[in-house]
Amino acid sequence: MTTTTTGLFFVGKDHPTRPAVSEHRNDAGAFVLKMRVVDNQGPRAVEVYVVRWIGPEAEAWRAQHRSLKAGDALRLVLTNPRSMPGAHAPEIHAAITSCELLPARATAPAHAAA
Repeated sequence: MTTTTTGLFFVGKDHPTRPAVSEHRNDAGAFVLKMRVVDNQGPRAVEVYVVRWIGPEAEAWRAQHRSLKAGDALRLVLTNPRSMPGAHAPEIHAAITSCELLPARATAPAHAAA
């Protein structure tokens, strides 16, 4: 049975040698979308995920979401998550089964003074 992880993730920040979102073609010519995302469960409970989505569905999704940026919220369904050594801390690698860009959070309305 395949392990599945589902949840709310946030697009990570770009770094000079590690962009948060990148794309390329694999050796078979298939489109690959790679994203560094964060699972933020609270103070000192932040996990970095490196997720990949391969194929035409990923390519079509990326074409519709070219302006994806750090902090954008994604609802992801991931398969086969595995812990791997990262540059500074362990990171989870997984394959994307489905991806939904969630609307930006609305700012809290200002409360009028009573």
